Amino acid sequence: MSIVDSATLQPNRLLNFALRARRANMALVLVLALLVGMLVGGVLIIVTSPAILTSWSSFFSHPGATIALSGNTVWFAYEQIFEGSLINFHSLRMLFDQPGKATVAASLAPLSATLAYATPLIVAGLGLAVGFRSSLFDIGGQGQVIAGGILAGYVGFTVNLSPVLQVALEILAAIAAGALLAAFAGALKAYTGAHEVIVTMMSNYIMGLVLSYLLIQSFFARPGTHNGISKEVGANGRLPAFFSHLDTSLLVNFGFLFALLAVVGVQWFFTRSKTGFELLMVGQNPEAARTAGINSKRTTIITMALAGGLLGLAGMINLTGGDHLLTHNFGGSYGFDAITVALLGRNKPWGVFFGALFFGAMYVGGCAMQNYTPTNIQFSLAQVIQAVVVFCVATPALIIEIFRLKDNGQFGAATKSGGWAK
Repeated sequence: MSIVDSATLQPNRLLNFALRARRANMALVLVLALLVGMLVGGVLIIVTSPAILTSWSSFFSHPGATIALSGNTVWFAYEQIFEGSLINFHSLRMLFDQPGKATVAASLAPLSATLAYATPLIVAGLGLAVGFRSSLFDIGGQGQVIAGGILAGYVGFTVNLSPVLQVALEILAAIAAGALLAAFAGALKAYTGAHEVIVTMMSNYIMGLVLSYLLIQSFFARPGTHNGISKEVGANGRLPAFFSHLDTSLLVNFGFLFALLAVVGVQWFFTRSKTGFELLMVGQNPEAARTAGINSKRTTIITMALAGGLLGLAGMINLTGGDHLLTHNFGGSYGFDAITVALLGRNKPWGVFFGALFFGAMYVGGCAMQNYTPTNIQFSLAQVIQAVVVFCVATPALIIEIFRLKDNGQFGAATKSGGWAK
């Protein structure tokens, strides 16, 4: 190679690397969306902290101190989110200095809390993603989570089998409850044309009222109480926690394994099975699917049943791996948060998995930030960051424009037609 060639080779490589780095892809969009969310969150921390605003009001008298105060406050807030949800470096250092059960439990606590919160959300998000990819908008996730929890709970405190059989029966009951509720909405759409959004949305209210009714019935409610609490699931029907031998506060349990199996199963279903291919085909081009001989009515019912079954399973995991009883607010907002998780993961199984982990980290980290930050930064800030990230991921064209990325066409195609169904 000549001297001239070697001199021009390095700049060309750098140029090619720079061009590749500017090409829009999902990983890059996610990273930049997180960056935008953190920048917005940093601005909100500054404008909502009285001490910082007071310092900025006399900025020119001590500019260095004002900038340092702003930067340190933002850094400390994000440090609390990270250490509260993933790795606490102080606990990790204590683990190396004084190995033992207590320090191991302390070092695992943040990640355990994140995984425990995210586990039902993974399964629920997968269920909604199944429907969205087939152009069916199942907004009744909350009702299906409640249905799965009700039937799993009833089995859990009325049947007494060996732990394996008991949990297996609860899983089957929860999947059946969610699948039947969602399949009913699918049948109404297939045979009467009723819109699935309206039907499934109304099912949320119905299941909430059903739960309230059951909680005042003697066969379902805790004996001697009238405060809307069900009987507890028996010990054999509870999902064992991985690290309960270290500390009972470490709540991540076997439900996380079920969530991983669900991710792998849904991935296989869409990439390897005939029914999964039919569902995708109906979602992408219903007219072509009908021309190819695919029964759209059957596909609609199957899709809704699969979605509801996964959401029912999420309710069972939330019940048997959490409080072990039902109350009026059972399921929290899992059924609605799952919509955002599916959107954040672009309805891809592994995308939903990491989207749910992100939600779990922001929830657990936001609580840690509010509890430990001296400036009393509110938990709602974590929700704002979460919302900004989801907005940016849902509108990748905005990120592409802000950072002047080169779109390879995959985002334009996804956003022009189909929306959630892609």
